Amino acid sequence: MKKYVIGVDTGASKTLCGLFDEQMRLVRVIQRPTDAEATADELLDALDAHVRELARGAGVPLEDVRGLGAAFPSHVDFDAGVLLETADLCQLNDTPVRDMLKERLGLPVVVDNESNAAALAEHRLGAGRGVRDMIYVSVATGVGGGLILGGDLYRGIHGCAGEIGHMFVSDSTGYPCGCGVSGCVESIASGLNMAKYAMERIQEGAESRILDHAGTVSRIDMVAVGKALNENDPLAIEVVERGAEYLGRMFQSLYQIFDINVFVYGGGVMKLGEPFVSRIIAAYRRYSQMDYRYPAKFLPAELGDNASMIGAALLVK
Repeated sequence: MKKYVIGVDTGASKTLCGLFDEQMRLVRVIQRPTDAEATADELLDALDAHVRELARGAGVPLEDVRGLGAAFPSHVDFDAGVLLETADLCQLNDTPVRDMLKERLGLPVVVDNESNAAALAEHRLGAGRGVRDMIYVSVATGVGGGLILGGDLYRGIHGCAGEIGHMFVSDSTGYPCGCGVSGCVESIASGLNMAKYAMERIQEGAESRILDHAGTVSRIDMVAVGKALNENDPLAIEVVERGAEYLGRMFQSLYQIFDINVFVYGGGVMKLGEPFVSRIIAAYRRYSQMDYRYPAKFLPAELGDNASMIGAALLVK
């Protein structure tokens, strides 16, 4: 009996590969760097090698693996198994990754967006267990998400449902975004653009402990902002409150559209914790009249950095 499944999460900087048994217990995991400069064929050759290394190290022949799920930071034609657009790995644009991996490995392959995979994992095995409808939100370098409607992952017509980071929330704020506008929530409240705002304010002359933790302006990131936030640094507070305001608007719009009041949040920026999350919730509640009657639940994700890898494996199951 083929009792194992493999989940792969490929990002711009690293690739996680996990082997799971029939109870979805993690048997073995490996992490390898992603060569963002490699061609599409070279990237898939590397994935092939990683998967074989994973199975070999666990003493499991590929013949005992039922299939492989692969998650990418991409718009995905789920039915065709084609990556349509991948911002950080653009060499994979319009690539039939499912069929190319299947040919290399001789395994059934399922391909999906990384946030969809994470949403599925959190719904089945994480913070969203037992709820019928939920929205997963990741705030990291970018802002992504996944929709669980009626117990199922909803991908939309073109596989692009859940791209909540590109919801338009302002006509006067934001940096130019790859989606084509400035004013989407990612252009303002992603980790990348919140850090960019902190850089600009310091270059304008604002004094801040953020610079003490970053060392130089060019090295400012949300880790440095978070450390300064814990010291009640005024600029760090300004950066976080600005981001929280627009994320709160995003959550309110999601609630208004879907009538879903369970939000599971993850991603590196959300590790700022209560000082950030409480401000997001406060902003949401300022705009949501329905919250007084049907209060929303904001639940921290439970599966951490493994969520997309786990969700990719669940796609096979």
